[in-house]
Amino acid sequence: MKKVFLLSIITVFTLVFTSCSNDDDAVSNATEEEVVGTWNLTALEATDGRSDTTIEGTTIPATFKAVGKDFQTIVTFSEDPQVVTSEGSYTTVLSTTIAGENDTQEQEGEDFFASEKWRLDGSTLYFGSGEEEVGYTIVELNDSKMSLRYELNETVESFFGTSTVSATYNMTLSK
Repeated sequence: MKKVFLLSIITVFTLVFTSCSNDDDAVSNATEEEVVGTWNLTALEATDGRSDTTIEGTTIPATFKAVGKDFQTIVTFSEDPQVVTSEGSYTTVLSTTIAGENDTQEQEGEDFFASEKWRLDGSTLYFGSGEEEVGYTIVELNDSKMSLRYELNETVESFFGTSTVSATYNMTLSK
């Protein structure tokens, strides 16, 4: 059971930055000038998390949610070149249910943007480049707050088996 639990955690955190965005509630008037600057990470959560891992023909379903706390993270969007960096730390409280067993663990996180390129296209804020580019939907953007969301829906092959993971991730940055 511990191997399955660890697999779920690894899968969730490996996939965090490999998703596509959904822009149903997107801001329609975002500008690069509004994004540029120094922001504080003030909220981070994953909701509606589900993982189905198939190992040797047996599928093991899991649900999860994650909530951040103890935010000491600063995120900086530079203008020329367009690079996003972060420094500091936060804690993620990850709650999972696998085969009816509940477990909650805390994990330290830090510097989740390690000098990535960024670009704005309409209501989507992209990080990375090429095949590694990830799009976050901007759901709120003003002088003091930026709220981002992305929908994770991925299938990953690993030496454990195949995992299909889905969740909604929300991040809030404040000035």
